Amino acid sequence: MKKNGKFLFNVFVIFLAILGLLKYGSGLTWSSRTVTIPKESPFVVSAEGEIYVKPDLAEISLGVEKEADEVIEAQNLITEVNNKLIADLKELGVKEKDIKTNQYSINPRYEYDRDSGERRLAGYQASASISVKTKDFEKISQIIEKATLTGANRLNSLNFSVEDRDEALAEARDQAIAEAKEKAQDIAKAAGLSLGRLINVSVYEGGGVYPETRAYSMKEMDGVGGGAPIPAQVEAGETKISVTVNLSYEI
Repeated sequence: MKKNGKFLFNVFVIFLAILGLLKYGSGLTWSSRTVTIPKESPFVVSAEGEIYVKPDLAEISLGVEKEADEVIEAQNLITEVNNKLIADLKELGVKEKDIKTNQYSINPRYEYDRDSGERRLAGYQASASISVKTKDFEKISQIIEKATLTGANRLNSLNFSVEDRDEALAEARDQAIAEAKEKAQDIAKAAGLSLGRLINVSVYEGGGVYPETRAYSMKEMDGVGGGAPIPAQVEAGETKISVTVNLSYEI
């Protein structure tokens, strides 16, 4: 009987304790916070692939400048040289699609009177720029000479390039990827890392680094030839095609 009473008393005490917790603990605020551990940065290696190829296309930029008292006269002088040059280039075997007039302009030319300080119209200056493309490098000197005899008085530039760069770029890219993979394995081995899967590949075309532009100055001509000597043979050299590759691995 005493045992039953003691049991009931203990139950009653526990009950009161629970009520107290419910009453005074209702004001407590329970919160939970999720802690995120950032994933480690990927292991990235870079490599550059480069190959050298011989240019197969030359572009010659020629210029013509003429002065005259009247606009129509200046225009006629430029047109005459332009038309004659195009005809002569076609005789050399240059295709019409490879001849292009890039710039054409006519501007007034002024002179200043030192005594009065006034500006007066002295005439007009007409200019044109013509580009010529050829794959026959042996014709380069002939084109320049023909242009000089026709009346062109500026040789702006002579540039060499590769017409179809896709094959060269693909070879440089494959070379860069192979080198980057080998570099990643060597570094991981030396550092005691274990490479995971390849998660990203970035490819950047560095473009072609072409031989230095060869420009040969011409003296002012009157359409009868002369001026700076024309090189008998022009060497195109080689063009560098480069590609940079970044490989990202999990570790």
